[in-house]
Amino acid sequence: MAKKKLLFAAFVVGTLAACLLFLYANQVEQEKQELIGIQKEVVKAARDIPAGTQLTKDLITIESVPERYLPPNYIDKQEADIYLGTALAVKVKEGSMILASDFSVSEVSRDLSSKIPLGERAMSMPVDAVTGVSGLMRPGDRVDILGTFPISTKNELIPTADAAEGEVGYVTMTLLQDVTLLATGQQISEVSTGNDDEKKRTQSNYNTVTLSVSVDEAELITIAQTRGKFNLLLRNRDDVDVAEVTKRTLKEVLTELEVIQQERTVRKKKTRKKKVEKKGIVIESGN
Repeated sequence: MAKKKLLFAAFVVGTLAACLLFLYANQVEQEKQELIGIQKEVVKAARDIPAGTQLTKDLITIESVPERYLPPNYIDKQEADIYLGTALAVKVKEGSMILASDFSVSEVSRDLSSKIPLGERAMSMPVDAVTGVSGLMRPGDRVDILGTFPISTKNELIPTADAAEGEVGYVTMTLLQDVTLLATGQQISEVSTGNDDEKKRTQSNYNTVTLSVSVDEAELITIAQTRGKFNLLLRNRDDVDVAEVTKRTLKEVLTELEVIQQERTVRKKKTRKKKVEKKGIVIESGN
């Protein structure tokens, strides 16, 4: 009887240990997934590919890479077919990601539809020198879209300079973040010319930009355009963070101007503290 009890106790302890081990392994895997984050299937070189070689399926492999570690010009699995048959402008080593910038611009200038990610749509919107960041944006850049709209809420109105005109009120908010530009004007890829002045003129000569958005996002922009004014905010190509969406009214800005300036001063001080010196090169984080 004592032997049976001992065996039963051993069985219970073993089962409990197995359960604890399973829970621990599950927790470790969950923490690993949270650390890695979202992964993307990207195109890599299956072996060394010399410059001038036309890309073929046997030269590439698809691997999953955490999104946070991806450069802005990576090629994902769904875009691979666009580049097949196109000659590489540079040598790519085995295991390295194949980037859009590894190809000659003139070689990969395809029709716009082939550049639209699956599930998204191309949508154009007008810009001018101010809303379009002085004509300095390029295809492949990413932007945030800011919208400003009139409001009539009594406690948000302020007197105009001309008392006869009554009161006005406006609210500004970020409508979309991290939106990719498919084209600026009719330019769907970087211009490559030997003349820098000609390149600058070609790049800045546009009054529309074409965005890659979902159907829902396109509806949002379309309806918002009937009432508001838009500004595009150009992002650093390595910045993929999405900020919390807030609203700011004209009255709040005028009331809290001093606070906003203080926040900016604190932010700039923090930025300066992030400067580090490494191998004689100063790496600066932020503006």
